[in-house]
Amino acid sequence: MKPIETAALALLCAALPAAPARSAAKEAKDKNAPKEIVFPNPPDPPRIRWVRNIRTGRDLKGKGKGAAGKVLEFLSGGDLDTPLVVRPYGVWVSGETLYVTDTDGQRVVRMGLDDAKVKLFGEGGAAGLVSPVGVVVDPGGGVFVSDTGDHAVKAYDSSGKLVWRTDSLGEGTRPLKKPSGLSWTPEGDLMVLDAGNGRAVVLGKDGAFKRELVRHMKDPFALGNPSNLWVERDGGFIVSDPLAARVHVFTSTGGFASGFGEVGDGPGYMARPKGVASDSDGNIYVVDAVFSRVQVFDRSGQLLLYFASPGDKDGQISMPAGIFIDPSDRVFVVDSRNQRIAVFQYLKAPPEKPADSTPTEQKAETPKKP
Repeated sequence: MKPIETAALALLCAALPAAPARSAAKEAKDKNAPKEIVFPNPPDPPRIRWVRNIRTGRDLKGKGKGAAGKVLEFLSGGDLDTPLVVRPYGVWVSGETLYVTDTDGQRVVRMGLDDAKVKLFGEGGAAGLVSPVGVVVDPGGGVFVSDTGDHAVKAYDSSGKLVWRTDSLGEGTRPLKKPSGLSWTPEGDLMVLDAGNGRAVVLGKDGAFKRELVRHMKDPFALGNPSNLWVERDGGFIVSDPLAARVHVFTSTGGFASGFGEVGDGPGYMARPKGVASDSDGNIYVVDAVFSRVQVFDRSGQLLLYFASPGDKDGQISMPAGIFIDPSDRVFVVDSRNQRIAVFQYLKAPPEKPADSTPTEQKAETPKKP
């Protein structure tokens, strides 16, 4: 190449815009970014996305182990890497606050996602919990707990003081025996699964007995060994039965609406169903403690998908128990063996595009001359 051509080429290259300096760094960052975990796997459209795990105080606000994390650890007076629960079972979510029953820890742990504050309920003394399972919270911060080991439901105020307990439901009404699932009715009453008596009962917020439901049903599977409970917006409720490997759906008055499930190890079958809940589209979620997965069914009991798998990595669960779905369709699963709450997000299907109803344009015909 001649000198003049070399000089011209160098001048031309200098005039060209330089490639952005961030591109290489951005590519490296994208390469090292954590991969999004969704279910089902691509190329199927995602319907569930794993969001996060909550296991320690450090997880509540994502505090790292830097200076800010050390300050938070000092202020909390404890090790932020220690699990907040020993063996969790039930979960209730109010806004950005989680309430988790810790069966082996004999307490309820309140965890603030927005302020990282932790408070304990039911520890020691006459107000103590023996084997807490279900938990619900009222708008004022009152905490209501089913204590299977003490055969009672116990109510605490927001400060942790015991307000009442159900030692007896009144004359002529048998007392509770191994109460398990809890949920609010649309009327603001407390529905309790009385597992030992194979029934559901409704209590007032003051603990007063109101009525009994689903006793002496014709369905031989109805509440043989009820475990978990979910009351829907219309007052209907869903109950899991681990012994029968079955889920029952009832009307608001306790009438049997439908049921599905049978023992098996393939998709759509169940081994030990525990937590049950429904999302804003009415899909029914069933947690299986043996297979460590969550299955999602339509209202007729047809399997739509399942998510999570056995293990301790992100998107995995082990010996799961309770489940809660909040109004924004965040799904909170109690990952018992891993001592944490696994958070997922239900992704609604995009709305179908309406069919093109625009009429085909008609060409105007030239009127014929008479």
